Amino acid sequence: MAPLANDRFIEIGRIGKPRGLEGVVRLMPNQNFTDGLLELAEILYMRNSRSDLVPARIIDVQTEAKRNQQLFFVKFDMIANRSDAESAMNRALFAEKKIIEKLQNSEQPEEKSSVVGYTIWYNGIEFGEVLDLFENPAHPIIETRHSVGSVLIPMVDEYVEKTDHQQKKVYCKNLDQLTDL
Repeated sequence: MAPLANDRFIEIGRIGKPRGLEGVVRLMPNQNFTDGLLELAEILYMRNSRSDLVPARIIDVQTEAKRNQQLFFVKFDMIANRSDAESAMNRALFAEKKIIEKLQNSEQPEEKSSVVGYTIWYNGIEFGEVLDLFENPAHPIIETRHSVGSVLIPMVDEYVEKTDHQQKKVYCKNLDQLTDL
């Protein structure tokens, strides 16, 4: 049995005033709108005059910052000119719930302790253990217990190759630049 439309879609905003003659409309987001939605979703759904959900492919998105507010101007394939845009004003826009949930889950910050207790591996041997993870404006920094004492490793591509959460290991490279090895 197919899921009901009410369970599959969520309203993310309404269509506002037209901008120009090409059918570009302002998107007025509501509380369900999530950053990155317009980049990830190729199709939004619009209520037509019969209250059916009609797919509307996003052709172009322009954003502007005005008075500490982000404005979105969207060109849809089904709105060809200004008169189409005027007739679409105040219609509800919907996105698939699974896209919204995917974006909301990706925004959840990782636990600070997500790598605390992991082992650091360097050149195929165990280098040390992660004691703490410091938040830094540029990037996180891993504090590691090593035989020579404590070593701070910036969590950037230059030093961290990959993190294996299943085996609780952090594979590093170029650590000789940080120590006197």
